[in-house]
Amino acid sequence: MITKPPIDDMVKIAKNKYILCCALSKRAKQINDLQNKDEISAKEKPISLAAEELAEGKIKIVEE
Repeated sequence: MITKPPIDDMVKIAKNKYILCCALSKRAKQINDLQNKDEISAKEKPISLAAEELAEGKIKIVEE
């Protein structure tokens, strides 16, 4: 479960929960792939890293 950053704060960034879920899962998959290739190492779960990146503004949600 993601507790930090708060989900309500991330929903404000994403505009709704569905977009938030799609964006975080897509980024978490990318992070997981990088971890499997040993390009990055992290002690946290990929979904937590994706949530932190979104909250810190390191990634942005773009409409396709």
